[in-house]
Amino acid sequence: MERVNLLDVAYTAYQVDDIDLMERFLTDFGMTRSARTETALYMRGSGSNHHIHVTRLGAERKFLGGAFKVASREELEKAAQIPGASPIEEITEPGGGFRVTLTTPNKHTIWIEYGVATVPEIPVRRSYRMNFASEHLRHNTAVRQRAEATPALRIGHFVLWVPDSMSEIDWFMKHFALVPADYICAPAEPEPITVGTFLRLDRGSEYVEHHCILINKSKHFGCHHSSYEVLDLDAVAAGHDYLVANGWTLDAGVGRHYLGSLIYDYWLDPFGFRIEHYTDTDIINDEYVPVRFVGSADETTQWGMAPPPTFFD
Repeated sequence: MERVNLLDVAYTAYQVDDIDLMERFLTDFGMTRSARTETALYMRGSGSNHHIHVTRLGAERKFLGGAFKVASREELEKAAQIPGASPIEEITEPGGGFRVTLTTPNKHTIWIEYGVATVPEIPVRRSYRMNFASEHLRHNTAVRQRAEATPALRIGHFVLWVPDSMSEIDWFMKHFALVPADYICAPAEPEPITVGTFLRLDRGSEYVEHHCILINKSKHFGCHHSSYEVLDLDAVAAGHDYLVANGWTLDAGVGRHYLGSLIYDYWLDPFGFRIEHYTDTDIINDEYVPVRFVGSADETTQWGMAPPPTFFD
């Protein structure tokens, strides 16, 4: 069967027992309400996606699933042919459109969506250019960045915790045009064992972000984190200071990862779900050679506040 070509990540969805509290946190994190009902909250970024984060009201706090969007009805029809897929269904929530619901081998829910309404983009400042010793990019222009809710531009990726990573990775690569970017490995003889794989969109020579999903073997189940792109390093730092000032819980950051090179800042929302601001990730194509990283979670940080060794347990 021909693989489904994904356009991008659409959103992640969670269930919590207090939507008001989640909206207050996500607003400080840099999102804006797109729609709200009695039982669900839809938060958007500054881009044209109708929403990039969904919260549903319920007694149990849990990760509900992740969504990808496709560019055509034809791609959605391909998704409907995946074994175990639902029929194509009309979305009756804010934003509308059509979706196919899938269940992964490790029992995660994945939605493939097409035709969801777009919204006008929210204006944001231009990214600040930087002046390096070898290259001066900013001329006659000063940096003026205060601590504030830094705009979340879009959702860039999310990370699944699974008990069996290989079956999950194989399923995603079999049914979607995804290829490995880098690998997280555990030490073993005669060679390291792959426990996590960063997957990127497979578009040949076209450059894409380092990953749109990471699948990681874990004793936990759910979503390790969902991640939202911001404008630049100043935006990461400004958002960090703003969240600190408003009393939210820092997890790890600011720092720069080894795999993907992105500058990160991890936070915990009021319900314990990890969420990330990031900027300056690697942009790669089919000429990129994946790295097999062997080491602990704290060793994935090049500089800055490293996560604890238990980060990827």
